[in-house]
Amino acid sequence: MLPVADILPQLLLLLQQHNKVLLSAPPGAGKSTYLPLYLLQHQQFAGKTILMLEPRRLAAKNIAAYIASQLGEAVGSTVGYQIRQEKKCCSSTRLLVVTEGVLTRKLQQDPELADVDLVLFDEFHERSVHADLALALCLEVQQLRPQLQLLIMSATLDTANLAELIQAPVLQSEGRSYPVSVDYVLPDNQPLAQQICRIVQQALVKHTGNILVFLPGQSEINQCAQRLEQHGLPDNTQLHRLLGSLTLAQQQAAIAAPPSGKRKVVLSTNLAETSLTIDGITVVIDSGVCRQSQFNPRQGLSVLDTVAISQAAAVQRAGRAGRLSEGHCYRLDTAEKWQRRARFESAEIERSDLTALRLDVAAWGCQINDLLWITLPPQAHIKVAEGLLQQLGFIDDRGIITPEGRRAHKLGTEPRLAAMLLHANVLEQQGNLGAKALACVLAALLEDSRVLQDDIYSLLGRVKQALPQQWQQAQSFARLIGCQLHSTMPIELAPLLLLRAYPDRLAKRRGKGYQLSNGIGAVLQDNHSLTGQPWLVALHVQQFGRENRIYHGVSIAPEAILADWHGQLQWETHTFWDEKAGSFFTEQQRNFGQCLLSAKPAALQLTAEQKQHAWQEYVLAKGIACLPWNETSLQLKARVRLLQQMQPDAGWPDFSDTALLVELPNWLGPYLTTISKSAALAQLPLYDALLQRLTYPQQQQLSQLLPTQWQAPTGSKVSINYLAEGGPRLSVRVQEMYGQMQSPTVLQGAVNITVELLSPSRQPLQVTQNLASFWQNAWQEVRKEMRGRYPKHFWPEDPAQAMPTTKTKKAMLR
Repeated sequence: MLPVADILPQLLLLLQQHNKVLLSAPPGAGKSTYLPLYLLQHQQFAGKTILMLEPRRLAAKNIAAYIASQLGEAVGSTVGYQIRQEKKCCSSTRLLVVTEGVLTRKLQQDPELADVDLVLFDEFHERSVHADLALALCLEVQQLRPQLQLLIMSATLDTANLAELIQAPVLQSEGRSYPVSVDYVLPDNQPLAQQICRIVQQALVKHTGNILVFLPGQSEINQCAQRLEQHGLPDNTQLHRLLGSLTLAQQQAAIAAPPSGKRKVVLSTNLAETSLTIDGITVVIDSGVCRQSQFNPRQGLSVLDTVAISQAAAVQRAGRAGRLSEGHCYRLDTAEKWQRRARFESAEIERSDLTALRLDVAAWGCQINDLLWITLPPQAHIKVAEGLLQQLGFIDDRGIITPEGRRAHKLGTEPRLAAMLLHANVLEQQGNLGAKALACVLAALLEDSRVLQDDIYSLLGRVKQALPQQWQQAQSFARLIGCQLHSTMPIELAPLLLLRAYPDRLAKRRGKGYQLSNGIGAVLQDNHSLTGQPWLVALHVQQFGRENRIYHGVSIAPEAILADWHGQLQWETHTFWDEKAGSFFTEQQRNFGQCLLSAKPAALQLTAEQKQHAWQEYVLAKGIACLPWNETSLQLKARVRLLQQMQPDAGWPDFSDTALLVELPNWLGPYLTTISKSAALAQLPLYDALLQRLTYPQQQQLSQLLPTQWQAPTGSKVSINYLAEGGPRLSVRVQEMYGQMQSPTVLQGAVNITVELLSPSRQPLQVTQNLASFWQNAWQEVRKEMRGRYPKHFWPEDPAQAMPTTKTKKAMLR
């Protein structure tokens, strides 16, 4: 009997009283297998249908097969599953195990889930975007249909906060696992795969049973596998890779029990952390890291980083070794550093591109803020998603789905790829036979960027033979849009189709790099075959250090863009300032986002609005430094930036160069409407323009917290330099600081002012933030020198007790 059995009577009672229940159960408790089987067979759920959500395809299939076998049936009868491209179920299926995207799709097709009585959310702690969305939609369904029950199950989750948010009781189950001893292995400077291989070889000698190794990604798994194969594994040892990109058959081979007398080493990503039980694992080797995608809304790009896993994930990994017997875990870490790791993983919704989610919400018929989210989607991510969906024509400016968006949503793929598939139909209607088939194959290839290791044209010619999984997906798309796949396709249409998927990534050559239509710059990967091409559609762009790198793309002709987008690209009149000629000029342009496609001269227009636009374009091209910055305006800029840094939540406007350029029309635009000559530009009152960005209370607060002057003990007004390296600084004659033990400060004592002490002739003597220390230590040497050089001035032996002065000794006696 599994541990979860002990709490099942209480669970049934709670499900009678509440339509939402949280179950916290450690690995091995039986929540994924024993619990759904028990509910299925219990009288309380007789004749009812249960939908069980699993995050991963392999887990969904295996769990369904196991539960069906416990009933003595084949999967597809009472117990079935549905994953993308595959399902086994029938009209008598009462427990359907589905993956996350399938559940969201079912909710969209049937907003009441009329045929479902209970939804089980398994492994909810993984907090995927799909799971968060599915829960938000299910909570909406309960508003219309309160009898729908939700059971949210997790091994490691902050259940207290979740329970409070959705108003659900929490039930705790014990787990069943054997003790797992943990050894910490100190990391060194060798490559990760090399360090892990050394631990694997030691574990093979020291331990019996099977070994599960957690590595961050495919690259490290392949490196580790190659090293182990080169060094030789024992004859009775099999080596398997376990990756999300493998076929289900390959994944099942990796988790299956080895033949009698054999043992196995499985090299896996975090795919094996939960849900999957790999038979006979007694040793886990944990690299302590995983691959995680982080979306940058400012760039519109995702960065794939190798990051440290949380303590909860590490405990999950170690627990894989204690499912069937006592086990052992090697962690590539120190015990001290492990204690400083985050307790839980962050929600995927906080760090993902949310374009697909935003289209799902629009298809549901509401706005983001209308739903109850466990973690609210970041506003910046949503804004970028809405911008792209509007560009694709899938939502309007109110965020409401369009008819084209409805058609795209029904295709069940990423919005970008849906846009390409829909446009292929337009091309076919224009007489471009084979465009739909080509789009289906392109979409299947682009769904997994990992297959784009070669030129996309070479992949198109051999996808059926070399990439059967992608060919199967292409066939699925073909059925949806009503076409037949062909061995020959009009590949010359590929750039036009791809631009429909990536309208924000049209790239125009600029210097050594490219300007993308979304406004960012990028460079081609070193020695790329497309080097020198004037126009590209960038398919795979990622941040690499401080630059954006284009890894995959296709060249495209601007004439082809103009022909295909002619109905959407309008001539626009723009006026510019010609610095060499010293005059304005006007031209008509057709732009694709930020990329100029074509231009022609036009009659000169000099309205106030066009003057403003012309000067704004000039400043944007030349950079913020071209403006007439003087000391006063630079000091104001530095003061506000210091306040923004010290009080990040106080609402101070961003005075960084980047922000000032972005906000240029708002703060400087009104001053540009009357300027007709470059000489007038040099007279712009930047201080006044910047000051207007602050409210009157903010201006008052700025003067109080970061004044422009400091009053010396003698009454002198001394300017504070906020541009100085190391922070605020003032320069004052040393005699005016006699008697001062405390260094001056600003921001109510939070920031020390660096004091540059000067001689009577205002030559630098000393720089300090600690006057008391200066008087006690360095003063005697300074005094000795000053007495010889300036004998008419007062140089006391104990300046801490002397009166400050601006006078000579003789004048002091009067």
